[in-house]
Parts: sequence; C-alpha cells; structure tokens
Amino acid sequence: MKGCSERYVSVGAMNRALQDDQWIFASPKSPHPGQPLAVQPGTYRYLKGAELEGTAHEFAIVTRRDSFKKENKSTTVDIDVAVDITAGVEGRLIEKLVASGLDVDVLEGDFSRVEADGKKASKYFVLLIRGNDETLATYGRRLRFQTWLRSGNSREVDSVVKSSPIDTPAERIQVIDHIIREKAKITEDHPNVRSIFPVHDPATNRYLLKTFIGTQKLEFLSENFLQKVRDHFGEKVGYYFAFMDFYNKALVPIALLGVLLTCLRGVMGTPMYMRVLVAWAVLISVVWSFGLLKAWSRRNNELNYLWANNIETNTIMYRNPNFRGIAIVNPVTGLPDQYYPSWKRYPKYLAVVFFMVVQISIMMLIIATWITAFEVLKVRYPDRGIFSAQWFYILGGGVLYGLFVDIIQWSVLVTKAARMFTEWENWKTIEQFEKSMIRKLFLMDFLNYYTWFFLLAFVYVIPGAGDTITNFLNTLIWEDPANCCFGPYMDRSSTYCNSCPPAWNEMGLRETRCIPCRGWVTFDINHLDLETLFLTPIIITQLLNLLIAVVVPWIHRKHYEQRLHGTDQKVMAMVKAQGERCLLANMTYRNEDTDNVRNRSMVCSSIAARNSDNLAHLLNQSSVRYLENSEGEVKLLNAKARAVLFESEQENYDPYDDYHHMTVQFGFVVMFSMLWPLMPAACMLVNALKTRGDGFRLCRTNRRPFPRKASGIGEWNNMLYAIALAGVLVNIGLIFISTGTMEFFSPSCTKQITYAMGGNFSHFHFGPDFACVSLTTRMVMILISEHVCLVLIWSFWKIIRSIPPKLQLDMLRQEYAFKSLLYERVMKKASTNTTASLSTSTAVPTRGNGSFHTTYETHTVMNNPIISVGVSQNENALTGSKDENEPLLSTKRLAQ
Repeated sequence: MKGCSERYVSVGAMNRALQDDQWIFASPKSPHPGQPLAVQPGTYRYLKGAELEGTAHEFAIVTRRDSFKKENKSTTVDIDVAVDITAGVEGRLIEKLVASGLDVDVLEGDFSRVEADGKKASKYFVLLIRGNDETLATYGRRLRFQTWLRSGNSREVDSVVKSSPIDTPAERIQVIDHIIREKAKITEDHPNVRSIFPVHDPATNRYLLKTFIGTQKLEFLSENFLQKVRDHFGEKVGYYFAFMDFYNKALVPIALLGVLLTCLRGVMGTPMYMRVLVAWAVLISVVWSFGLLKAWSRRNNELNYLWANNIETNTIMYRNPNFRGIAIVNPVTGLPDQYYPSWKRYPKYLAVVFFMVVQISIMMLIIATWITAFEVLKVRYPDRGIFSAQWFYILGGGVLYGLFVDIIQWSVLVTKAARMFTEWENWKTIEQFEKSMIRKLFLMDFLNYYTWFFLLAFVYVIPGAGDTITNFLNTLIWEDPANCCFGPYMDRSSTYCNSCPPAWNEMGLRETRCIPCRGWVTFDINHLDLETLFLTPIIITQLLNLLIAVVVPWIHRKHYEQRLHGTDQKVMAMVKAQGERCLLANMTYRNEDTDNVRNRSMVCSSIAARNSDNLAHLLNQSSVRYLENSEGEVKLLNAKARAVLFESEQENYDPYDDYHHMTVQFGFVVMFSMLWPLMPAACMLVNALKTRGDGFRLCRTNRRPFPRKASGIGEWNNMLYAIALAGVLVNIGLIFISTGTMEFFSPSCTKQITYAMGGNFSHFHFGPDFACVSLTTRMVMILISEHVCLVLIWSFWKIIRSIPPKLQLDMLRQEYAFKSLLYERVMKKASTNTTASLSTSTAVPTRGNGSFHTTYETHTVMNNPIISVGVSQNENALTGSKDENEPLLSTKRLAQ
C-alpha cells in the first residue's frame, strides 16, 4: 500500500500531463537496479607546483572556509573535538568524491581575508577534480543507458551496448557532473559549497583562439571549428555556432545584391528604384527567409546525423533542479515522481499579460520622447550630412536610446522579469523552462525592439495619425486642449499657431481656435525618413552590445588578477619575514588534551577523530606550502587559484542571449531590408565580429558551460519561423501602405508624384499618397498578396524535403538491417525454445475414432507474462513463410 506522500493522479490530470510531456522525463532504472556500481576509490593530494604541468583538471568545487565557524558559534557542540570545523566539512566532501572514484587535488584559495592578528588568510579551498578512464567508463555506460531510455530509439541499442561511453571531453564532463551530483550528492545547496563548475582546459582554449577564433580564416575552417566546439563544449553550444556560421554565409548573396542596388539607385532613378524595391522585398521576405530555414533544417539533420548518428533523436530532457511538485507514482516507470497541475499556471499567465501591457505603455512613452528629441534636433540643427552637428546629435541620441532599450530595460528589467515569471510557473525540465521563457522573450522583443519601427512605418507614416497621437499624449499628460498646435503648425518663434491640427476626439472638433501645446511632445511628418531608422539599432547598438559583452569582462578579469597578484606578493613577503620556524610552529598536531576531549565526547568518537586526522593533515599542508614549493612554484599555484576563483565568479556561457540577439537581427533583415537595402551587408559584418566575440567569451571571460546534448537550436527554430511569417506580412504592408511603392506602378500616380516633386527626387521620402490610391484598394491588394505568398510558401515547404536524399537512404538501410537482424534473432530464439520444449514434452494419447492425435504445449518467454503457443508437427511452422523470412520488403525495395 502506498504511503500518503505518493498517490496516483486522475485520468484527466494524466491526459493533461501527457500533453505537457511530464512522464517521459523521470529518471529511468539502471540496467541492474538494486546493484550499486563498483568502482575503485580515487585519490586526493595537496597540489604542488611541480605537479601542475601536465595535469588536466575537469571540475572544480570551491568551498568556503569561514562560514561554518560563524554558524556554529551559538551551538552547544564542543568545537575542541575537531581541529577545524570548516576543514572537517571539506574533508567529508573529499571523502565522498574519493569514494565515488574521482581523483581530487586540493589547492589553497586567495589570501584576501585578514585575521584578527593582522595576518593574511585564505577564504576558500579549491577542490580540483580529475576523472580516471575506468571510473568514467563505468558510470558513463549507465548514464548513456538512461539517456537512451529517455530519448533514444531502438536502432541505437548496439551503439549503447557496444560503443565506448566516453568519446569526447564534453562527455567526460557530463559523466563527472553526474557522479558529483548523483553519486557523491554534492550540490551548490550545501552551505559550505560556494560553486561547482567544469573548469576550462587552457591548452584547448589557446588552440581554439589561435587556430580559429582569432584568425581571418574562421569562415573557411568552420567544419573543423564546429567539430572542436562540439567535442569540447557539447552539442548545445556547437549548434549555436553552427547556425551562426550558416546564417552569416547565407547573408552573403543578399548582402551583395543590397550593395549593388544601393549603388545603382542614382543610375536607375527614383521611379525605377521604387519598382525594384518590390522585387527586393519579395526576394528577402519570401524566397530568402524560407529558403534559409529549409536549408538550415537540412543542415541541422546533417549535423545531427554526423554528431549523433541519428536524425530522429528526440530532444534530450534535463530535469529542472528547482521544480517542486506533488509526490505521485509515475505511470510509465512505476517509480516515485512529482507532478504539477497545469491549471495552476493560468493565473500566472495573466500576470505575464499584465506586465506586457505595462511594458508597452512605457515603450510608447519612450518612443514619443525619442521622436520629440529627434524633431527638436532636426529643427535646431537643419544642416544634414555625415559628421554634421545634426548627425552627431542624432547618433548620440540613438546610442542613448539603444542603451536604454537594449541594456537597461532588456537586460535589467525584461529578462529578469521573464525569468522570474518562468520560475514561478514551475516547469519540470530545463527544456520546458527555456521554451516558456523563449516564448515570453519573443513576445517582449516585439514590444521592445520592433514597436518603434512598427509605429513609425505603419502609424506615424499615415497623414494625420502622428498628429493625433501627439495631441493625445499632450492632453493625457499635460491636459492640453485636444487640438493644440505644435511643431509644423506653429510659427518660427514657436509662440503662435499658424494653423490647428485635427483634434483627437469629437469634442475638439467644435473648437475653431487653438493654442500652443504646453506639453513637449511634437511631431513633423516631413522629417520622418524611414530609410534612416536602422543605422542606430543595427550598427551602433549591436556593436555596443558586443563591446560590453567582451571588453568589460576582460577588463574585470585583468583588474581581478592584478589585485590578487598584489595580495600574493604581500603574503610571500610576510612568509619570508616569519621564517621556517614560525611556519612549523603554526602546524596542527594531535595532542593529549585534544585526545582527552575526544575520549569524553561519546558523540563524535570515531568520525571526528578520522576527520581531525585527515583535515589536520590538510591544514598542515596549507601551512607548509611555502616550504615544499619554491617561490616560482608558489606563484604558479597562486595563478592557478586565481584563474579558478575568477571562473567561479563568472556566469556559465549560455548561448541563450546570443540566440536572442540573433533572432532580433534576423527580424530586422526579413522585415525591414526593403527600407534599407544595406541591412544584410551591415548584419553580415556585425555577425563576423560577433562570432569571434562569442568565441572569445566562451574561452576567456565566461565559465565553461555544462555540456548538454541537443538535436538542434530548439525553440529558437520556431521563433525564426514566426519571424519569417511576420516578415511576409510586414513587407506586404510596406509595399502597399508605408513606402508608396505601389503608386509607382501606376503611370498617372507616377506623373502626379513627379509633378509634385518638381522633377527633383533628391528630397523624396517614403510615404503613401492616399489621394492617388485609396485605403480600400490597398487593403484588398494586401489580402490577395498575403494569400498568394502564403500558398507559395506552403507549396515550397511541402515539395522540398528537410532530409537530404543521401541521409534518407542511409537511414532506410540502417532500418532495414536492424529489423532484419532483430527478426533473425527472435526467430532463432523461438526455434531454440521450441526444440527444447519438444525434447522434454511427453505425448498424451487421445482416443478418438480409433486414432491417436498428438499435440504439444510450449511457452515462449519474452521478458513478460508467459504466452501459451500451440505447435503443430508441420515443419513449415518452425521455418516460417517466405514473407516472414524476408521482412520489411517495402523498406528494402525503397532502399534499393
């Protein structure tokens, strides 16, 4: 009978949970449940300077040396029992690691703590962990089996059983992480553990930086680079760099076309240029965007086949350590599990919606502020051109706008709020957590990055719409009249109204006179130039992001190393002044007083003595490190400690934010390249720098990531599809509403525009002419064009396969070979069981019509309940028919 803490869920709840994929992620049973893995214990040592060279460490645990002393001051435990409580905790951690088969090197941390006597002391112990091949192979087989149960398929049985479980450094890190958390039960929740993380391999990082990242040939060596990244950092990071490489190379042809189109603009003339822009918009939003996504799906399958030898691998799921749910029995595995009802998330979704409404309101105010500043600068500094006063002021304002939107609002407010809401939703796996957060950030992207451009391109560009919004904001904030005048409606002195703008409400229509607005919000449609909107967000903002992401952590690291280097020099000078006798006097030994105290203490009789002996040895090693190592070796140890401690303070490299910036940029390319044909070229140059910057962060300024299995770029792929579909609709809207390109396909409209411009198009700006083409006609054209484009896209997606024919053929061959072998094994087992049954069975005579009929009963065992099978004496019953001996004939023919 199950305890009250575990229960079965109802059918309805189970159906909802199955839709949420809550059952397939429970930890499966090991191949031999109930039998612990037998491994040889590891070793530990206090690391010396001479042992650093040639020793590669894979994991680090940084422990605090003073936290337990503070916490145990108020306890009643006799602290004389142990020589050092903090050291005792570290000793227990080392014992767990060594018992799990790992090798541990103990390293002193920094000397930034000042004791009561004024001496410098270390805050931390650093436990550097190495894994031996035999131990990792033992645990690796079990981990691979568990991973296969979660997400593998039947064709991978042979590779799971026969192949080596450890093929790459990333897999070594995965197995060591599994040992530390699941076998040794050491996590960062331990009050004495500061951080647990995989450490960088300096040799590999130097090789990546020197051979690939720091060279101009990175794009030409991408295959080798991607293989190295995947082997060393795991598939999740490898797929990010693979997509960035693929995406940036796909930008090359349209970047060249965009540059060519810009150069030929003066030769073609504005009417022809406007007509060509329509073809350019269709090329980018329909042909290129969906061609890129289809080509990437094929490339993704190629990489999946190359890296995992299977293109049908399910997404690898990792349990969310922060998940809390109701204790139940998993209906799939029969093991204890946790379940969280999905209906409890609905109120949390409403909170997210409310936050987005508040966010869009703030963005509207910010956009109005920026437009007002833009108008003021346009009026006060009328001289245009590069490096003019207007150019510098607008550039500076754009930088400030980008800093606020991209750094302050996005990084400080939006991202943290999205993470807080997602954690509140309590998802069971990391993949579900990231999927939910990516969807939130995708929606918030439109509210942050694209709202500015959507408002200008589809609202402010319509005559009268910008004036209405301006009057509404002035009335709402400063209580101005509904038709107060501003900007272009005022005289040059900005004192009187030359004319009155239309009121934003019906009450204002009866007012025949107007006064200047007290509010500072203003707008002039004549200054709205859609072609100049994207210099700041694409060039300045993204370069600024790259600068902050790369240079600031690098400066922080240099400052950190110099500060600790100075501390190490002071400690070395202090040690030299004290001499060897002082060091020996500070060493800890077991004395009679301590032994008498231990004899009086019945609680900690054996365990405390063992910990005291072991950790007194560690403390002695810490005291005599300056005797056992030369001055140069001590500097090497200190440098190693500084590097590990710096890594412990950094964030894990996660391509999460990099994916976000990439999708935002992809949206600019597919939605707004029509307005600025140089957009693909600018993005291509930024990406070339960004890829190298991300590689530098991966190897130098960020903590080494925990390797994660992956079969692609995950939920970001769906976000790219959504952006591509939005790009089709946006470009159709730009063609028929915002830019005015539709008018240039009408000879009468072209003549009318030419006459209005006086034949001089040097001051021509994008914008519609509703007097030439009505809004109803435009909406009908939008509806027809949108349907035609979507039908073409759907047809293209169905006709072109996502799996290359060569891979399809290889997979069919593997499937046919696997099923044929499986059929042969089952038939051989059935024949063996039948033969054994026939040799041991006895004939039972049955009298009937003077004849005897003999029947036999045999049992075929297939790891499940016994099935009774009647066996005839006909020999064809054992050999099988022709169809049975040649299974999967259709698959075989298809493979041929």
